[in-house]
Amino acid sequence: RSRRVNAPVNARGEGHASAAGTESGGEPRRSPTALVLWFASSILGTICGVGGGIFATPILHYLVRLPLQLAVGTSLVLVFAMTVVATIVEFARADSALDWVVVGLLLVGSIPGAQVGYRFGTRIDAHTLKVLFIAVLLGAALRTYTLHGAAGAGELGRAIALDVPRVAWVIAVGFGGGFLAPLLGVGGGILVIPALFLTLPEMNYLEARACSMAMSIVNSAQSVWLHVRGGTVHFKIAAPFTVLAVIGALLGVWAVHRPGWAEVARVAMTVVLVLVALRFAWDVWALRRSSAETRS
Repeated sequence: RSRRVNAPVNARGEGHASAAGTESGGEPRRSPTALVLWFASSILGTICGVGGGIFATPILHYLVRLPLQLAVGTSLVLVFAMTVVATIVEFARADSALDWVVVGLLLVGSIPGAQVGYRFGTRIDAHTLKVLFIAVLLGAALRTYTLHGAAGAGELGRAIALDVPRVAWVIAVGFGGGFLAPLLGVGGGILVIPALFLTLPEMNYLEARACSMAMSIVNSAQSVWLHVRGGTVHFKIAAPFTVLAVIGALLGVWAVHRPGWAEVARVAMTVVLVLVALRFAWDVWALRRSSAETRS
């Protein structure tokens, strides 16, 4: 891996422009298409509770032309902005779906999980990271597809019985979400939401989503700090995307509490996740084909 990608970051992110150019063959480019897609993705990500990193990383990598490690680190800045705004707005609502006991247990696991995930991520190359991304994207797509008719089901505010096995399970789920955060530039919701929603009968999708978003504030903040130390955050590129992330989060929380919107988001998200996975798969296939031709 090039040392220039891991050069120290300054307040404006200038060191990373040259780093990006080193790996991608040119400077990062300003893409109106990327901004539009990210704005739509930030709304959709907030509705679904995934924090938006699952969309931000490929947008920054393919459209803005950031190297994959730099795209991962930069996307976490956007995830942090989205999750902070979404959680504040959710908390302020009279029909808030937050369960702070569950959030606290998730954090017990996610904080050490993020440390482990970051160390693991620094030891794998971009090709392996793309293969992992494909698996996570397809798993997330399968999860959203199988939630048909259940996205908004269930009563809010039902007491969740947390005996010792369930407490241990929620902490383990938090560890898994924290592990994925710095590794893939996500908040961890692609794992946490289905794990909570499908294993805790008292918890409905909106509650699982809200708890995951609150956990992702700490996950993403910790992961941003780790990536800043490693020199893999491009703050200048992140700035306009962060503004859109805040607006998208506001609209997403409003929309998810409206009848029928969660189901629309479920279908749209499934399609987008599959398309992004196919794009990564194309890169992996092309690289393997090129390597095979070189050897022959």
